[in-house]
Amino acid sequence: MKIFVTGGCGFIGSNFIRYILKKYPDYEVVNLDALTYAGNRENLRDIEADQRYQFIHGRIEDTKTVSDALKGTDLVVNFAAESHVDRSIIDTQPFLMTNIVGLQALIDSVRRAGIQKFIHLSTDEVYGSLETDDGIFTEETPLAPNSPYSASKAAGDLLIRACIKTYGFPAVIVRPSNNYGPFQYPEKLIPLMVTNLMDKKPVPVYGKGENIRDWLYVEDTCTAIDTIMQRKARRGIQCRRRK
Repeated sequence: MKIFVTGGCGFIGSNFIRYILKKYPDYEVVNLDALTYAGNRENLRDIEADQRYQFIHGRIEDTKTVSDALKGTDLVVNFAAESHVDRSIIDTQPFLMTNIVGLQALIDSVRRAGIQKFIHLSTDEVYGSLETDDGIFTEETPLAPNSPYSASKAAGDLLIRACIKTYGFPAVIVRPSNNYGPFQYPEKLIPLMVTNLMDKKPVPVYGKGENIRDWLYVEDTCTAIDTIMQRKARRGIQCRRRK
């Protein structure tokens, strides 16, 4: 199998590529990454000599580059995104360009290439704040994003849903909760707390310190994506968060 991964030099993407190449000796991975602040080629430097791995520097909005890279591909896993809430509040434009405009360009390229399955990494933040007593978001929970970041991701999810309904686009949307693990960008909560403590700096507390967040180890997310990959292709949306 040949997998086309977008945003593979980021946190979850780089862990996913490592997971796939380690588990499946006969799989190939093509990794397209724009190498923005959160994409670090060093995350995968030690596997660049692997003949099953190919890196392409480019953006998902670049339909020519994407179309060329998709040749011979069986499956696409999209990690490419602007994904930091605080940054989205300061400047929304990059989030709109990548998470909405870029995603639609990628979808169009994948449709033209006739790919068997498209797996899109979204976020549980599209549901907003959890206010129900049972502590569960389900696929039926209304989308209620509370930041420019989560709003852009929700918009992207709706674009995919529209393509599923209109064209029978073979897509699966995955909405994991907060991930943690190796190669995570240091501005994220857990590495920020750890590095601040190591440097004897103050630990930031958000709001009144009453917020609750659940965490998922990144390799568990990779395992879940792998499970979706191996399932027989179907047209639909899968997404769940439990607290």
